Amino acid sequence: MSRFSRFSITAAVLASLTLFLSPTSRGEEPKREKVFVGYLFGPPKDLNYALYTHICHAFVTAGGDGRLNPNRSVPSRAVTTEAHAAGVKVLVSLGGWGWDDQFREIVADPKAEARYVEAVVKLVDEFDYDGIDLDWEYPDADNEVPGFERLTRTFRKRLDAIGKAKGREMLVTMAASSNFGTLSRLDPAFLVETMDWINVMTYDFAGAWSPRAGHNAPLFASSQDGPNGGSTARAMLDFLEKRGVPADRLAVGLPLYGRGFHVPKPYTSIQGSSEKPFDVNYKDAVKRLAEGWKRTWDDETKVPWLTSPDGKKVIGFDDAESIRLKTDWAMSRGFRGVFFWQVDGDRLPDGSNPLQQAAHQAWEAGRAAPK
Repeated sequence: MSRFSRFSITAAVLASLTLFLSPTSRGEEPKREKVFVGYLFGPPKDLNYALYTHICHAFVTAGGDGRLNPNRSVPSRAVTTEAHAAGVKVLVSLGGWGWDDQFREIVADPKAEARYVEAVVKLVDEFDYDGIDLDWEYPDADNEVPGFERLTRTFRKRLDAIGKAKGREMLVTMAASSNFGTLSRLDPAFLVETMDWINVMTYDFAGAWSPRAGHNAPLFASSQDGPNGGSTARAMLDFLEKRGVPADRLAVGLPLYGRGFHVPKPYTSIQGSSEKPFDVNYKDAVKRLAEGWKRTWDDETKVPWLTSPDGKKVIGFDDAESIRLKTDWAMSRGFRGVFFWQVDGDRLPDGSNPLQQAAHQAWEAGRAAPK
């Protein structure tokens, strides 16, 4: 998230993408279903499956030798069985933040790569998952690209074979940074060829690496962050306009957490501060509101802030209003849909999920709107 390099697509890449997508090479592109995706991290807690079209079950990790690490939560036949009974598909998420070294080691050793592929494919088949969500964060060096592409194409081929045998579609998705430059080495035509869609993590725009107390996930950039300020809209449009990835292959990330800073007001410098920024789930933000924290609305960025009663801390977070606006925006722009990290973040004691429910209403309205 700390890199903000910019990448210009060459004419050759654009030409290859145009060729790949042309009616003469592929025929008419089918109308793809809109998705409403939740990342499930840890044991499920009375999930409201009616909200989702897909669950990404996180995470399955592995060592550099390609052997899968034990995990008490993933894989789970109970999760796939419950989800399928509700008409929801489940992908197993591979990797996650901090596991890029292991991916690099796996694809550098043919035996490790073969062992890893076999183990993942067996897991998907035996636990009845509907595909994989590849969370290699990130293949951002030239020498990693061949291995990433080879691994992805192998998974695509093997999973399609499982799908043919089971008589149902199998999916391959991936997680991508909101900084499109981290995927600048991946050919857009390759992404379109192999990925059903890409989950763009449009959050973490501010943190300990930032010069000031910015918002975790603004819809639009703040003028106080200068001409290169990050935002959900800017990140998604970069994928469209600078990377050439079609809108229906991109899902917009909606965080169920915010980030706080030990400063009196938003956009105050945090340079030299000894106190680190802190994460706050939405359900904890609700508690802070009850304790007297003040909510203010930033109409430029279309997101709220919380200020502590003593005026010494601020939290940039999302609530039902901002989540609804983001979902409206995503649907109006023709994106594949939205996804949430992670589904327990807005779970309140009464069993409700206020942010995901607000988003679902907007998602349904956008899906039904005439085009």
